[in-house]
Amino acid sequence: MIAAKALGRPKDMEKRCAILDAGLKLFAERGMDGVPMEALAAAAGVSKVTVYANFKDKNAIMLAVVDRETARLDSLAAEAMQTEGDLAEKLTRVGMALVDLISEPSRQAIERCLSMEKARHPELAQRFFDAGPGHLRDILGNLLAEACHCGAMDLRCSRTAAEDLLGLWLGFSAIERRYSTVPPDPAVLRERVTRGVAFFIRAHAN
Repeated sequence: MIAAKALGRPKDMEKRCAILDAGLKLFAERGMDGVPMEALAAAAGVSKVTVYANFKDKNAIMLAVVDRETARLDSLAAEAMQTEGDLAEKLTRVGMALVDLISEPSRQAIERCLSMEKARHPELAQRFFDAGPGHLRDILGNLLAEACHCGAMDLRCSRTAAEDLLGLWLGFSAIERRYSTVPPDPAVLRERVTRGVAFFIRAHAN
């Protein structure tokens, strides 16, 4: 009788995730050029051969990190949008998911890494923006356009309104994160989301 395989992620997937986690941590600390493949393999607990079997170079590793993070953002936003509730409730859930995500150490590590690398690897920063913040702006814009179509809101441009709402959610904390060594307080960010949605609805509701 053949024993059943253990449930869980395949071993190769676990190794791939370990490489991405190690890459993110080391790239955020030293920059991509400052991390040899040997150090990355050691931090991931795999051989250098395994690293190259999954990724052709460090640029590919960082692209995979970006893709993984933006997929998480997309999933969180989609989940928040699909739940029941009025417009204010949906906007609040999307905002809460966003600020919880940007409060995570892994997200902050990506931002630090891309800040260091954007001059040498601008395609990485652009890809992260397009698939992450830019995509979220489009999601919000579509939701707001639908609200206008239903007569719930009066907006001249749903895309611009989405940018305004994101600004209300992130506020001064977006600037503060660039210089402060203290992580943002998730409770403060969530309170800002609630306040921002209320202000936005008052300003634009029919």
